[in-house]
Amino acid sequence: MRARSSRSAPRADVGVTASLLVLGHQAARVLEHHLSPTGLGAGEAVLLLALRRGALTMTGVMTTLHIKASTATSLVNRLETLGFVRRSRNPRDRRSLLVELTDDGIQCAGRVLPAFEAVDSALAGSAQDLTLARVSLVLDQLSADG
Repeated sequence: MRARSSRSAPRADVGVTASLLVLGHQAARVLEHHLSPTGLGAGEAVLLLALRRGALTMTGVMTTLHIKASTATSLVNRLETLGFVRRSRNPRDRRSLLVELTDDGIQCAGRVLPAFEAVDSALAGSAQDLTLARVSLVLDQLSADG
């Protein structure tokens, strides 16, 4: 039996879900290559872009990125240490914290955007938009179902 290259496409016999997971990890590695000048990982960059739309509670960070509390805390801690985000009490609910971009975070978010655009452009050029839209729709429906 021949060993597969780590760069080859996912095998069809592992199923759609496993293939999507592998492709997601692969996309994250490609993105991280493009992000290397910033020193940020894919998750940190995604959070910066999400926060461009406005402050999020920690629960909002978890929901938006589909991650666990411990992962959200780690991401926010690192970005806070770098001076890109700040946490403050939520004025609507003093029990929760809001995470928002600092001025440096806004600038950094602008620097990571081209990395996403480069990967998005490459992916869109090699796949049919209809297929991508369908996969996105199905994943949205599955997320809503719980």
